[in-house]
Amino acid sequence: QAIYFFARKLLSAQMLRNIGIRVDIRRTMPVLGFTIVDDYNAAGIPRMFTLEINGTQDDEEKLKTLAHEMVHVKQYCKRELNEEMSKWKGQDVDADNIDYDDQPWEIEAETLGNQLYKEFITNGYR
Repeated sequence: QAIYFFARKLLSAQMLRNIGIRVDIRRTMPVLGFTIVDDYNAAGIPRMFTLEINGTQDDEEKLKTLAHEMVHVKQYCKRELNEEMSKWKGQDVDADNIDYDDQPWEIEAETLGNQLYKEFITNGYR
């Protein structure tokens, strides 16, 4: 339910028909979550994704992480962020010289992800 809820909030109806998302809950990983681009459409735009979610989190944190990673899916689908993290909304970025918490795509994923999570819970999902 959460994936569909977040996807409907973040992506157009056309994009929703043309993307695939797989979630892999992992017991051991060094981060809370990670988005992997698995495949592209004919135009070279990311359309198939694997979301790796750290399984050691409680259910609330897993949902928050899922919302955060779904924002990254949106960023890739809309070409706001490239896989190399060297372009953000058309501007060159040197991600290696920006702290993780200051990277603009992470700021958006954290802010928007938390909003999506709250909306999901407020609408009675769980």
